[in-house]
Amino acid sequence: MISELQKEQTVIGFFAVKEIMEKETRETRKKYLDLTLLDGSGQINGKVWDIADVIQGEIPGVGDIVKVDALVQEYRGSLQLKVNKLRKATDADSYEKQKIIPAAPAPAEQMLETILRFAEEIADQPLRAACLHIIHKYKGQIMTHPAAKTRHHSYKSGWLQHVTTMLLVAEKLTTIYSCNKDLLYAGIIFHDIGKLQELKSDQLCVGIEYSTVGELLGHISLGLAEMETVPNLDSQRKHLLQHMILSHHENPEWGSPVKPMFKEAELLHLLDLMDTRMFDFEKCTKPLEKGALSGKVYELDRKIYNPLI
Repeated sequence: MISELQKEQTVIGFFAVKEIMEKETRETRKKYLDLTLLDGSGQINGKVWDIADVIQGEIPGVGDIVKVDALVQEYRGSLQLKVNKLRKATDADSYEKQKIIPAAPAPAEQMLETILRFAEEIADQPLRAACLHIIHKYKGQIMTHPAAKTRHHSYKSGWLQHVTTMLLVAEKLTTIYSCNKDLLYAGIIFHDIGKLQELKSDQLCVGIEYSTVGELLGHISLGLAEMETVPNLDSQRKHLLQHMILSHHENPEWGSPVKPMFKEAELLHLLDLMDTRMFDFEKCTKPLEKGALSGKVYELDRKIYNPLI
């Protein structure tokens, strides 16, 4: 597994191709392949320096499962594969596909049931109807959709996992902080609804890209537009949910044009940030040995330490 790789180790194994691109060296203009490989434990960059000698058969594409023979090296503080042999996997190969394709740890059906439970517990009838409408409208899509291209929950059923986790944490917080639970739960269900149009991917969610409309508008704008399609929702409730969508990143540099202006919107932002940060910490801590310090983690803008205790 990628999370277990160590420097100077030789590895022969099966991985999925997340990204692959032909590039040229600066000085000699020699062509090489730059690729990102992944499995259920993480992802790693790889280089194919001698394409004709290394690639057996046709060059793989995004989403293909490949068999790789490579040397683990270190480059600028991160592990990288120097690929010696690479070919597409065949039906004759023996590998466990579920261990290669990253996905949310809980079954999608179970997470959907959790979200539906929260939606049905909303006492405010218009908000409850709005949430149930949007869940059923996109039921087929949210079962597999990722929550991001490369960052938090960027794998199969990641959108479901992100929303489910936020709802479960909100359920605990509302026993401590006084707020409108109906509005908070509805805001959580709607806050990333625009990502269903912003992101596109293959069926396995290996190759995740921004759609054209996602590049042009972003998920916050798309979420606002989605609110206009919700039937029988009065303007007051619609504007509250739209504000929660607009402000859930809080800062302009993170994409929000306004800051949260009521308690439930602030809680939504904090829950979103908390789930994202905890996901990043978990992902970065998992491969570290006890007492080890990571290199600088781009997503968190710091190094990560794995405590001995």
